[in-house]
Amino acid sequence: MSAVVSRPAGLETRRAILDAALDLFSKRSFDGASTRAIAELAGVTQPLLNYHFAGKEELWRAAVDDLFERFRTSMQRRLSGLRGVDEVTIAKLMVRHFVEFSAANPQLYRIIMQESKRAGGRLDWMVETHVRPMYENAVAMFERLAARGKLAPVAPAHLYYLLTGAGASVFVMAPECQRLTGVDPFAPEFVAAHADLVVDLLIRATTEESA
Repeated sequence: MSAVVSRPAGLETRRAILDAALDLFSKRSFDGASTRAIAELAGVTQPLLNYHFAGKEELWRAAVDDLFERFRTSMQRRLSGLRGVDEVTIAKLMVRHFVEFSAANPQLYRIIMQESKRAGGRLDWMVETHVRPMYENAVAMFERLAARGKLAPVAPAHLYYLLTGAGASVFVMAPECQRLTGVDPFAPEFVAAHADLVVDLLIRATTEESA
């Protein structure tokens, strides 16, 4: 029987702190989430949190870095399995994957929305470090498809915010959705149906190809 390899305790602690920080920063904002509350949610002491992260700003950036790295890794892994697939199919599958990731990680757009309310230095850093590359990748995909007549000539900014708004907002606003409709937006069948609709909205509904 093979031995079980465990991660070092320090990595487990760091992971717990980052997860707790992301949860509270995305729900309460940077100002509303205290390091004391984050430590409590992570199940660690305040001194131990301070050992891993020198301050609240450093912790916020580490949590955001970690979240966007998981997003990039997830998208790259999905894309690497699509070699030889035509670009329209790739676009549909990547849009679907974005919706699925947004459902599994609603903190992504919650934290963007939190920082957009303040529109300060943290938003500037997040946009230039993480969001702009994501935007440019999406725009490049839209422009390639439009150049080949696969999409209607819609400004890329509109398509990007249709994607992020339609794809992520229901998960960001899950409590309202549940109260308003009685539907759990995180249920697998809802996520799958929502992904279908977003793909149809962005790609099938805008294609210039004949049916």
